[in-house]
Amino acid sequence: MNEIITDLHLLGTIFAALLGLAFGSFLNVFLTRFPEGESIVSPRSHCRNCDHTLAWWENLPLLSWILLRGRCRTCRKWIGIRYPLIELAIALLWAACWAKFSLPIFPAATAQSITQILGSAVLCWLLVALAALDAEHFWLPDALTLPGIALGFFFTLLRSWSGDAIDRHGILTHAATTSALAILASAGLVLFIRLAYWLVRRKEGMGLGDAKLMALLGAWLGLIGAMESFVLSVFAATAAASVWLAVLALRRRTSEWATMPLPLGTFLCVAAVSEIFYPDWIFKALHLEIFFG
Repeated sequence: MNEIITDLHLLGTIFAALLGLAFGSFLNVFLTRFPEGESIVSPRSHCRNCDHTLAWWENLPLLSWILLRGRCRTCRKWIGIRYPLIELAIALLWAACWAKFSLPIFPAATAQSITQILGSAVLCWLLVALAALDAEHFWLPDALTLPGIALGFFFTLLRSWSGDAIDRHGILTHAATTSALAILASAGLVLFIRLAYWLVRRKEGMGLGDAKLMALLGAWLGLIGAMESFVLSVFAATAAASVWLAVLALRRRTSEWATMPLPLGTFLCVAAVSEIFYPDWIFKALHLEIFFG
């Protein structure tokens, strides 16, 4: 019986990965067309260089890129490494969502478990999308961040409602209040830093997109999760900037340092992924719960 349960759990993980590949492929279409103002529905997938319409076997997530060696079959134009990386990232993250949050029984089926799996999968998709857009275009579009905030608030309420509780009304009221405060406080942190930077330098230091992204993280991860993501992202961005400064110094091009933009949103999204699977891990590692107990 235990072997059957294990096999079913493994099959669920594999299915989640395959589903992630499919949705990762769709995300690539979105990332390619949305910034250009093109429809994400039509025309069919095609080469951006020669307009060759892809055959079904050229459009298989991850596998086609490997078979074609990363080049268009017709014009041999380099497709780009972003395509397989996005598909692989969504596949691995969705498989991890199933493996982490599903129950080791069949069906893996409490309402709270299903809510956690679906919510985590949606958040992973959003974070990968925003990370890619900020890395490529330094853009965190309202079309993703604002619905993401609303979805996070909704899933927070749904997660609270699906748990075992006698006073569901009280639980929902508390969850709604806590989530709203987390959203406002998370966005407020970035807005405060933005204002302070402007007062000192008289120029914009952080975009409003970063504030909306922090609000999104507050909605999904709570205030502590959003703050931990921010701290991690600042450390990661500082480390990346230091490495890049060293490279510029070796190339004797340090004058480029001041004009180099940094996609903080990308670092925020990557840091937030750790909070999905290990919530409040810095908070717990430092035993800070004694101040909030």
